[in-house]
Amino acid sequence: MSTVYDEVPYANLPFAQARPSVFATVAALHGLTPPDPRSARVLELGCGAGANLAGIAAANPGATAVGVDLATSAIAEGRETAAAAGLDNLRFEVGDVLALTAGELGEFDYVIAHGLYAWSPEPVREATLAACRSHLAADGIAYVSYNTHPGGHLRRMLREAGEWHARGLDDPRERAERARGLFTLLDRIQQSDGPSFYGGVIGDDVHALATAPESMLVHDLLGDAYEPVWFADFAAAAGRHGLAYVGDAIPASSRRPPWTEGVDAFVDEAAGEDRIAREQYFDLLVLRRFRHSLLCRDEQRPAREVVRTAVQRMLVAEDGEAPVPFEMLRERRDADAGELAEALVGAFDEGKVSFHAVPSPAARVAGERPVASALARSQARPGAIVTTLENHVVRINDEPTAALLGLLDGTRERVAIREEFPGELTDESLEAALAKLAELGLLVA
Repeated sequence: MSTVYDEVPYANLPFAQARPSVFATVAALHGLTPPDPRSARVLELGCGAGANLAGIAAANPGATAVGVDLATSAIAEGRETAAAAGLDNLRFEVGDVLALTAGELGEFDYVIAHGLYAWSPEPVREATLAACRSHLAADGIAYVSYNTHPGGHLRRMLREAGEWHARGLDDPRERAERARGLFTLLDRIQQSDGPSFYGGVIGDDVHALATAPESMLVHDLLGDAYEPVWFADFAAAAGRHGLAYVGDAIPASSRRPPWTEGVDAFVDEAAGEDRIAREQYFDLLVLRRFRHSLLCRDEQRPAREVVRTAVQRMLVAEDGEAPVPFEMLRERRDADAGELAEALVGAFDEGKVSFHAVPSPAARVAGERPVASALARSQARPGAIVTTLENHVVRINDEPTAALLGLLDGTRERVAIREEFPGELTDESLEAALAKLAELGLLVA
């Protein structure tokens, strides 16, 4: 079956928030006991060409990963990526989520559905939740991202304007380029001295659309379906499928902004103990238009707030420092465990502390025989986008960096690396390069 994704390939990128180590951290903070992401079974629905799942498989060689997508060309590309990087723990299959609502692929610890839910008609949205639930292990976590209101209303207005401006055109690329012309005009008006009503949040959206990649306009904005939902409605739909809301994969999305006491009092009174209502009020107050929701089977009953005792089992990173076990931090400060946990939660709410359920797969310093990710080595060439071990992306701009990455397979000490490097490489420049690669998250711990 040919799809518009075969005609106009979607940008193939990983997403740092859409990986099991993040899901496990959020789930554990809310009192759950999620599976170890380093040895987990991972399923991604609508995986596209598989960049996100390839990053997960490369960072967690003890895990097994399966990607499913309807676009045959995307699946073929994913298989090529896995083969080039030697990722034996990763496979890709052509499949339709409508045919995966009864656990046809087996049981998984983590299920990912990124960029699928809000861009599909209602039967597919329902099937996505059913597929998540039916494939999810008893203690598993599902990730579903989607456009949400009230910000979705603004993007929908721009979508409809772009559709109208591109009226009469059938070719997806032509429609996208025609719509871009309108967004470019609105963006220029905003930047001129004349009157413009496209400022603030709308202006940011207009600029983003005027400069967006073609694939984003074709698929995200002007695709056949575009259905932002209210968070409360999404949570209710998940509930009908036996799923419960755990938290957001980006914890900052659920942090209370520094409002006045009056705003805090309003939310407290209006939401009470209803966590879903509280999250919905947050969306209203910050004009949110996108969410990264984590779900579990409803019998798991996640805690409404961060569990203080769970914090004591975490790795803690303060102010960009390397994460350390909670107990080590407690000993350093000679602090009471309960009081320290409470203080860390406060710092977490302010964005000053991050928690981690498992150590990063990336090394902070290069070892004796430095090892770069097999995926990064397979991707390394001038101008290429390379996936880090934490699913960020780095662009390789030059041939020497690409050549160095290719040599870091763990078989060479520094003397051998310098000897085999195609060009001059001093001790100092090699150490500086290795330190930079470690800083970027490209070296295996």
